[in-house]
Amino acid sequence: MQQGLILVSDQRKAYRPPESREELEKRYSAGERHFPETDLSGADLSWIVLDGADFGRWSWFFDANFKGASLRGTCFKECNVKCVDFSNADLTGAVFELAAIESIKATDAKLEGIKVKGATFYGCELAEGDELPSWEW
Repeated sequence: MQQGLILVSDQRKAYRPPESREELEKRYSAGERHFPETDLSGADLSWIVLDGADFGRWSWFFDANFKGASLRGTCFKECNVKCVDFSNADLTGAVFELAAIESIKATDAKLEGIKVKGATFYGCELAEGDELPSWEW
């Protein structure tokens, strides 16, 4: 039993967040879905497919470009998504719990079923007729 605990501890120590779009895509394609502490601020992540990814705690996407990305069911819990461009992205069922959602663009984004709870949120740019994501789940 003790040995199993050591393995889990060693795996946590060995984890390193992806440092580029290419690395993120490679690891996602290999089946990895949990990416805490990822910092891809300023990255061009346009048209990337990250359905079901979990960025978890302390991930930063300040000024990242997610235009046209597929982020269905993606979790941005306790993440910084300030000044992010989600235009034309599919955010269906995405989760933004305790996230910093500030000054984002979401023009023509698919926003059905977004879950936002305990997040800071202001300065969202949406197309005419779009609605803000719900604060309740």
